[in-house]
Amino acid sequence: MKYSLILLLACTTVGCSGNDSESHNAQQRALRNRTLALAYIDSGMMAEASDKLAELEIALPDEAFVYANQGVVALRQNKLEEAGTLLEKANVILPNQPEVALLRGEVAMLTGNFTQAETILEEAIMAHPENIHLRWARKVNIEHLRVIVDSIPENIVARLALIKELLKEENFKDAKTNLDVLLAQEVVQGEQAQGLFNGALAQIQAGQARVARGQVIGLDNVLKPTRAWQQSLLEVAGPPGTIGHPIRAFINTPIPQRLPTEIKTVKFTKDVTSIKPSNKKRVLLVESPEQIALVEVENQFACTVIPIDWNNDRKVDVLYGTTNGVVAIEGGSILLEGNGESIVALTPWDADQDGDLDVLVTRDSTFLLQNNGDETANIRKLDSPILKSTHIIDIDEDGAVDVVGIGQDGKLVLLKNERSGVINADYTVLPNVEMEDLTVGDFNNDGWMDIAYLVSGAAWIAENNHDSSFSTRRIGGSGATIEAADIDNDTRLDLLLSGEQLEIYFANGTTQTIDVAGTMQIVDADLDGDVDLAMSGTNFAIWHQDGTPAENEFQKIILEAILEGGQRNNALAVGGFVEVSAGGTYQKHLITGPLTHIGLGGHSADAIRIVWPNGVPQEVIEPVPNQIFTEVQILKGSCPFLATSNEDGSWEFVTDLLWRSPLGLKINAQTVPPIAATQDWVKVRSDQLKARDGIYELAVTAQLWETHFIDEVKMIAIDHQVGTEIFVDERFVAPVPPSYKLYEYNNVQVPVGATDQHGTDVLQIILERDNKRLGGFEKGPYQGIGKHHFVELNLGDIDPQLQIDIIAQGWIRPTDTSINVASSQGSSPAPKALEISVADGKGGWNIVIPNAGFPAGKLKTSIFEIPKGSFTTNECRVRIATNLEIYWDRIAFATKSEATVETIPITLQSADLGYMGFPYMTRIDDDAPNIPNYNDIRFGQAWRDLEGYYTRYGPVEQLVSGGVDDRYVIMNAGDAMYLQFEALDPPKDGYIRDYIFFSDGWVKDGDWNTVDSRTVNPLPFHTMSGYPYAPEERPAELLPSHPDWQEYHTRYITPAPFRDVLK
Repeated sequence: MKYSLILLLACTTVGCSGNDSESHNAQQRALRNRTLALAYIDSGMMAEASDKLAELEIALPDEAFVYANQGVVALRQNKLEEAGTLLEKANVILPNQPEVALLRGEVAMLTGNFTQAETILEEAIMAHPENIHLRWARKVNIEHLRVIVDSIPENIVARLALIKELLKEENFKDAKTNLDVLLAQEVVQGEQAQGLFNGALAQIQAGQARVARGQVIGLDNVLKPTRAWQQSLLEVAGPPGTIGHPIRAFINTPIPQRLPTEIKTVKFTKDVTSIKPSNKKRVLLVESPEQIALVEVENQFACTVIPIDWNNDRKVDVLYGTTNGVVAIEGGSILLEGNGESIVALTPWDADQDGDLDVLVTRDSTFLLQNNGDETANIRKLDSPILKSTHIIDIDEDGAVDVVGIGQDGKLVLLKNERSGVINADYTVLPNVEMEDLTVGDFNNDGWMDIAYLVSGAAWIAENNHDSSFSTRRIGGSGATIEAADIDNDTRLDLLLSGEQLEIYFANGTTQTIDVAGTMQIVDADLDGDVDLAMSGTNFAIWHQDGTPAENEFQKIILEAILEGGQRNNALAVGGFVEVSAGGTYQKHLITGPLTHIGLGGHSADAIRIVWPNGVPQEVIEPVPNQIFTEVQILKGSCPFLATSNEDGSWEFVTDLLWRSPLGLKINAQTVPPIAATQDWVKVRSDQLKARDGIYELAVTAQLWETHFIDEVKMIAIDHQVGTEIFVDERFVAPVPPSYKLYEYNNVQVPVGATDQHGTDVLQIILERDNKRLGGFEKGPYQGIGKHHFVELNLGDIDPQLQIDIIAQGWIRPTDTSINVASSQGSSPAPKALEISVADGKGGWNIVIPNAGFPAGKLKTSIFEIPKGSFTTNECRVRIATNLEIYWDRIAFATKSEATVETIPITLQSADLGYMGFPYMTRIDDDAPNIPNYNDIRFGQAWRDLEGYYTRYGPVEQLVSGGVDDRYVIMNAGDAMYLQFEALDPPKDGYIRDYIFFSDGWVKDGDWNTVDSRTVNPLPFHTMSGYPYAPEERPAELLPSHPDWQEYHTRYITPAPFRDVLK
C-alpha cells in the first residue's frame, strides 16, 4: 500500500478517471508541504523544516527529495554523520542523481573523506556526462574542465580555471591559446585586468609557470565582480548560497511543480450610491483591513492627489498639488508655496532612505520635497529633466529604491538611487522608445520589476533581463493612461488602459472592456478581497467587482513600522517589498501605499517575506489570511560578538567588539568622521572563561548586516588578589578615544543615594550587575536618541580631595547612519555624549567631563576619572547625563589601588574561520540589549550581503597573529572565527584571574547611507587618509596579485542568495 499515493498522483498527471478530487487534494497537500519545507530551510528554521519533511515522508516514502532535504537540514546543523546516512538513503532510491551526488560529495569533503568524495562525483559524472555542475565540482581534473569549456566556450570562469590547471602542468601552449580566447571575448577590460593579462603572457613566454599562474589568479580575482564572471559562475556552479543547497523539485514522483489556476470571469458594476459630481478631487484611503474612507479635497485648484503618511503617525494623509503650484496636506499644512505653475506629478519616495517619506514633485522642474521629520520640508534640487508619470521602482534589485518617469521628449528617465543620498539621472533604459504613460510591476513573476507603457495608445511590456536591458512585447489596445493590478486574483498582474473606455488586458490572454472613461484609482473599495475601481471622469463613481472571493484567493497586507522611540522606516513601509509563495507560484510587489493586495490563485499563502525599506527582512511561514505585519525590532548592525565556550562545548555571549572603528558611518547627512583607533579591548571575567582539555576556546561571531575585517586578536591574563577588582575602560569617545589602561581597585563602593531626572530613588536598580537596568526616560522619535535624562549619585561621606573614579556598567542602543541622517535634518535634538558634572555646593553643577563618550556596545564598563579637586565641598554628588539610549546596570565608585597584579600573555594556538549561522537574538525586557542565543541558531540567508571577496573557511591564524600588518580575516554575516588559546596554570593562592581580549580591525555595515555600503571594497588599512580613500593609496597587501588573495581571500559573495531566497 505504500505506493498507493504515488500511483494515484501519477495517475492524475496522465488523465486517469475517478477519484480526481481526492487525487487533486493529495497533490495540493504534497506541493504545500514541499513548499513549506523549502521555505523553512531557506529561512533557517530547521526544526520546522524537519516536521514538514516528516509529513512528506509518510505520504511519499519512496521520494528521494524527502531524504535528500532531510540530509540538507542535518548538514546545515553540522550533523554530518546523520546527513551522510540520509543522503545515502536518497541515493539508494535513485542512484547517482546529480543534485544528491553533489550533496553527498559535500558531506564527504566536510568529514575529510576526500577519496570518497571523488568516487561519488566521478560515478555520477559517468551516469550523467552532460551535467556541467558535476564536472565543475571536480574542476581539479583538467579533463573535466576541457569538457566544460568545449560545451560552453563563452564561460570565462571555466576557461580561467582551465588555464590555471594547464599552467600547473606547464602546458604553456594550451594556456596561451585559452588566454587568447579570453582576449577575443573582450572580457579583459580595465588597466588592472590588462596588466595582469599581459603579465601572464610575458611569464608564459619566459617559461615561468608558477609566476604566470599567479598572474592568472590575480586576473580571475579582478574579473570576479563583473557581470560576465558572475553569470559564468552561475552557469557552472548553480545558485550561490550557504552550505548544502536544498533540492527544489520532487525527484521521482511525477507531481506538477504548479497546479493549474481556474480562469475567473470578472465583471464590474457601477455603484450608483457612490456617484458624486466631478467638481472636487477625491481619493479612497484604506485605513485598515476593515476600514476605508473617501476624502474630498476642498481646494478648488487641486489637480493631483495621492495618499501618503507624511508625518509618520500611521494615519494616511492626502497630499495634493494645485494648478498654481501649491503642494499641501488636506486639512493640514502647506508644504510648498505656489509659483503659478501647475503641479504635474507627485510621487512618495524615501529618496534619502532615512525613514520618512519625501515627495518627488514636478511642476516647472522636477525636484525633491525632502521631509525633515518634523512636518517641515526642504526643496532639494535634482539633476533631472522635467518628468511626468513618475513611479518608484527598484530597477536593479539592489534594495535602493529608484524612480522612473517620462521626459518632455517622451523618453524614459531613470533616477538611480546610488545610496548615501546620491541620485543620478540615467537615460539608457529603453532609449529608443517614445511613450505617453507608464506603470511598473513584476509582470512575469521572476522577482524583478518590469515596466508597462503606452506607445501611440497601445500597451507594451518591457521585461527586466536582470542585466540593465529589457525585452519588449506588445500587448495592444488603446488608452491615454495605464495601470496594473491583479484584477482576477490569479497571482499575475493585469493591465488597465483608460481612454475613451476602460480596457483590461488579463495576464491569461483574455480582455474586457468597460464603458467608462476618466482617471482611475485601483482599490479594494468594499474590502472584500478583490480590487475595485474608483473612476473620476464626468462624475466620480466606484465600480465594484461582482462576487466575493474565497479566503484562499487573496491576501491583504498592511505593514506597520515601529515608531515610538525606534523610527527606522516610514510608517507604511513604502519602498519596501513583499514576496509571496503560494501553491508553487511566486510573486513580488513593491510597496507603494497603505495596503498591498495579493492575488493567490486559489492557493493558501505558504510563505510571505517582507523586506522593510531599511533593508531588514521579516519572514512568516504559513501566514494567517490578511494579517497586519508589524515591524520586528531587529538590530541590523552592532559589530562582531565575542563568545566563550562552556564546559559542554556550547557558546555563551560575552560582549561585542570593534565599536571604535566603523567604516563609512555618517554622523549626519554629509560627515564621515575619521577613525581614531582600530584596537579594541574587553574584559572577560574569570567565571566566563574556563579551560577545557588545556585550551581556552573563544569565538568571534558575525550575525548582523556587516562585514568585519579582523587584523589581530590576542589575550592576556590578569592575576589579582582576592578581594580586588580589575577593569578596562570600554567606552567610545570621539575624536580622541581613551588609551588602554588597567584599573585595579580594592575599595569599590556603592553610592548611598541615586535619583533619576524625575527625582525617583533608583539606588536599588544600580547597586548590582543583576540585569535590572535604569531606563524610565522618554524615548525620542529615533532609535538611540531619547529625551535628556540623568542619574544623580550621592557618594556619601568621603574625602573630597581624593581621586575618585566612577565605574558605570551598562549598554547603549545605537543609532545607525540612516538614523543619523534623519535626525540631523529637522528640529530633533542632536545625539549628545555623556556629560559628567559634580555638585558645586550652591545648588548648581560644574561640568568636569564635557565629552565622556558612551559605552561601546553591550554589557560594557565605562570609567569616568573625576579630576582631583573637582569636589569643592563635602557634598560629593555626581551627575551622569545624556540624551542617548543608555541603560545602566551597575554604578559604583572607587579610589586607585596600590594592589599588585600580574599580567601574563596567552599563546594563540589556532584560529579557524567557519560557518556558524544566525543565533536568535533575545532580550529579557525593553531595557535590556538583544543577546545572541547560541543554543538556538537559524541557518540560511539573513542579509543582503556586501559584495566582494571574503576569507575562505579554514585556518587563519597567520592573518590574525604576529601584530597589526593590514593582513586580516574578512568575515561575512553567519561566519565565526574559532580561537584556541593555550591554557595557563592556575593562579597562585590568594589570587583570582580575569582576562583582557584585544582585537584590531574595522566594521562596515550595509546601511543604505553608509559610504560604499554595497561592497566589501574599498578595503581598509591603518595608514589610509580617510574612508573612502584615493585608489592610489591602496597598499600592496590589498592588491589582487598579493598571495593572500590567492590563498585566503577566495570566497566571492554576492547579494543574489538574499534576493532569490523565496524564489
